[in-house]
Amino acid sequence: MRKNNVSSFHKKSSPLMKAAKLVMILLSLYFSCAMPVLTGAGLVYNRESYGGSIASTGILMILSAVLMTSGAFLCLPGKKLLDKLSVPMSASGLALCMFMLKRLTAHADSSGWTDKYTLEPISSMYCSRILPCIAPVAIAVVIAAAQIFSGDD
Repeated sequence: MRKNNVSSFHKKSSPLMKAAKLVMILLSLYFSCAMPVLTGAGLVYNRESYGGSIASTGILMILSAVLMTSGAFLCLPGKKLLDKLSVPMSASGLALCMFMLKRLTAHADSSGWTDKYTLEPISSMYCSRILPCIAPVAIAVVIAAAQIFSGDD
C-alpha cells in the first residue's frame, strides 16, 4: 500500500481530522478540565471541614486536569514531537484523575456523604461527573497516534 492511499483520517489537514480535533477540544474543556478543576477547587475550598488528605486529593485532581487538557492541546498542531508528548501527558493525567476519584469516592462512601434531597451517595455524583473525561483522553491519544504514524511531517 502506498502512502498516498492512507485513510483520509490520518491526514492532518483532512476534514475528518479537523472535526475529531474540534470534538476532542470541546470535550476536553468540559470533561477533562472543568469537571476535575471544579471538583478539586471545591475540595480545597472546604479543606477545613474535609481535612488535609481530601484537600491534597483536590490539588492532585486539579493537576490531573492540567495534564489531560495540556495533552489534548499538544496534539492540535500535528507536530510529531508534540504528539509524542501528548500521549504520556494525557495518559498520566487520566491515571492520576482516576486514582484521585477512587480515593475521593472511597472517602465519601466511608464518611456516608449523601445528597440531602435524594439520599443518593455522593460518590455516584463524583463518578458521573469525572468518568466521562476518559472519552476526550482516548480521542487525544488516537489523534496523536494517527499523526505520529502518518507519513506527513
